[in-house]
Amino acid sequence: MEPRPLLLGLDVGTSRCKALLVDRQGHEVGGATAVTPFARTGDRVEMGVDALRSTLTRVLSALGPARSQVMAVGITGMAESGAPLDAGGEALAPIIGWHDPRGAEAVARLEEHFGDALPRRIGQRVRTVSSVAKLGWLVDHGVAGTRRWLGVPELCLFALTRAEATDPSLAARTGAFDIVERRWLGEVPAALGFDVEVFPAVHAAGSTMGRVREDASEWAGLSPGVPVTLAGHDHLAALAGCGADRGDFGNSVGTAESVVAPSRTLPDLDQALALGLSVSLAPAGNGWVVLAGAARAGTAVTAVADALHASPADLDRLAEDAGTSDRPGLLATALAGDVVVPSTEAPGALWNALLAALSIRTGEALRRAVDLVGLPPRLVVFGGGATSRPWLSAKAELGIVPVWRTTTREAAARGAALTAGVAAGWWSSPHEAPPALLELIEPAT
Repeated sequence: MEPRPLLLGLDVGTSRCKALLVDRQGHEVGGATAVTPFARTGDRVEMGVDALRSTLTRVLSALGPARSQVMAVGITGMAESGAPLDAGGEALAPIIGWHDPRGAEAVARLEEHFGDALPRRIGQRVRTVSSVAKLGWLVDHGVAGTRRWLGVPELCLFALTRAEATDPSLAARTGAFDIVERRWLGEVPAALGFDVEVFPAVHAAGSTMGRVREDASEWAGLSPGVPVTLAGHDHLAALAGCGADRGDFGNSVGTAESVVAPSRTLPDLDQALALGLSVSLAPAGNGWVVLAGAARAGTAVTAVADALHASPADLDRLAEDAGTSDRPGLLATALAGDVVVPSTEAPGALWNALLAALSIRTGEALRRAVDLVGLPPRLVVFGGGATSRPWLSAKAELGIVPVWRTTTREAAARGAALTAGVAAGWWSSPHEAPPALLELIEPAT
């Protein structure tokens, strides 16, 4: 029997790097994960480009012989974070994490230089998470000779193919890409002391951006010549992979939590900024996506679970038969990493209090997105939070829109694999691929 052809999706997230194999029928037939090698020193968060490559090698190796059946590769991951490369493609500095606070001085210079005009062009307020803030910091601290800057997914594309490219959604998160005119803004890097030519060409997700090279085939285990594409910002790739219909909103729950709202037409950017929303481009460039930040849910969940000396899964089970603690400041203390648990407090009740507080923040983000682009048919939850029954029920109890959960554990990697199917010619859009199954969530009360 001939081996069945497969698609490979890679998702390099803030916490984990995931690989997923999907067949033409949409079945997930293999996967692997590894810890993303960010290292924290004080408030600095960074990883070496070589460490990223080593992690990519390890994850691919864990897939085993099935890699030889891969017909195309799609890559998604965190946006904003990246590294400067010299003319030979060697890294001039480590990858600075998007959640690293460096770059405040660059942000201040851009605000002084452009005022409110720049946010209206890039669809978001300039913040330290923006790529240009980190690039400005590097320039200020003596990094010279940058010929190219590539984000984390783009670095993986480069490692496999030596191609230098990005897609509209990743470009839109740099802070230097006009989401209306869809072009790089040379005046932004000029204000920070570097050239706009450091940014790569922008191609639609799903187009073949490069092919696996002979030398990369040796360490990646993929056949030479296999097409490779980018699948966009991880929140958006997950929306394509979770089973949502075109009009649904997504609720991405990982290290950070966001509501993801697609829009075929350009939203009112002034209203978006007033609502504290950011507007990005769809990975294929065929529309826009509104991102409404909720809370750094992963940070809060880890802090409370550590304080209770229990796993989130164990706490979910305890929460089923517990009430809810009266702890109005719990979320703030959890985000600050300063949780104190009295010996008399029931762990399940405290866990329910945290999930209720996080769900309220989700509801606030959802309402802001609805105010801008209208009410969706459904909110589809994906990411780590999609496995927590009490958390899902707390969201359903908000009563804003029906809440559904995806049954795939790796929605972003699946979305990347489905986008690879576009590059392979299997379908013209990830939405034409066999979808992941969804489950309706009922409120607990």
